[in-house]
Amino acid sequence: MQQLPLDSLRAFISVYELQSFTAAGQQLGRSQPAISLQLQRLEDMLGVRLYARTGGRIQLTPAGAELMDAARAMLNLNDQIIARLTEPELSGRVRLGITSEFASKLLPQVLGQFAHGYPNVALEVTSALSKQLIAKADDFDVIIALTEQGGKDAAQLVNPVQWLELRQEPLVWVGNQDAHLLPSPLPLVLAPDGCIYRRRALRGLRQAGIASRITYTNTDFSGLTAAIESGLGITVLAQSTVPAHLEALQRVADNVVLPELGEVGVMLSTRAAENSAAQQLGQFILERI
Repeated sequence: MQQLPLDSLRAFISVYELQSFTAAGQQLGRSQPAISLQLQRLEDMLGVRLYARTGGRIQLTPAGAELMDAARAMLNLNDQIIARLTEPELSGRVRLGITSEFASKLLPQVLGQFAHGYPNVALEVTSALSKQLIAKADDFDVIIALTEQGGKDAAQLVNPVQWLELRQEPLVWVGNQDAHLLPSPLPLVLAPDGCIYRRRALRGLRQAGIASRITYTNTDFSGLTAAIESGLGITVLAQSTVPAHLEALQRVADNVVLPELGEVGVMLSTRAAENSAAQQLGQFILERI
């Protein structure tokens, strides 16, 4: 009887979520060729293709979408069993501060797995701009925030809280399938002042000499993506959080090339010494991001 290798399933999920074989390898501690070989063997075992590239994004084939749901369920069960049988029972409260888009990405996946594995830990989740989370660091046990310059920038703002860089996240322009038809000046859907993405977008367009105007402002990730889906404009998101129904853009109307946006640091801080449940959540997130 054949058995699906859990390591290959974890690689399969990571490549899709991170939209990169290289980033998946870094997350899982393997080389890019090793990840590619794992997935090739998984496809050979199942006799199907799992990925298809569309518009620069890694998309799931119908077979890949079916496997994705099953793979997440299998890994979730695996992690729950390990947590319950190998680690002491945790209880208490963890106050998590997280940016809105990563909350939308993590809550149904990583945080859902943590809640199932540690049912006696109560999670209190607050979503806000990174600037607001960093300014109120004392109000949280665990924070996931974005910084312009990685750990150096964050540590200076909130000493003596210890920060760890999870990864560098590329920023991309995002719109719906008709974004190439948007008129000039280019309509923008952005978060309020203080948002790193807003600052990068406006600075990049100004330096590129591309006229723009802000048509919609919202701090909530779902509100921003709904506005983009409705055709109100384009925005900037971290590459790994682009919803499947939207597209990463390189050009807009009249073949105008959009400027590069660079990367931001995805940072994690944990008050480990004060809260063992927070320490476990921080480690849980670190291992999966």
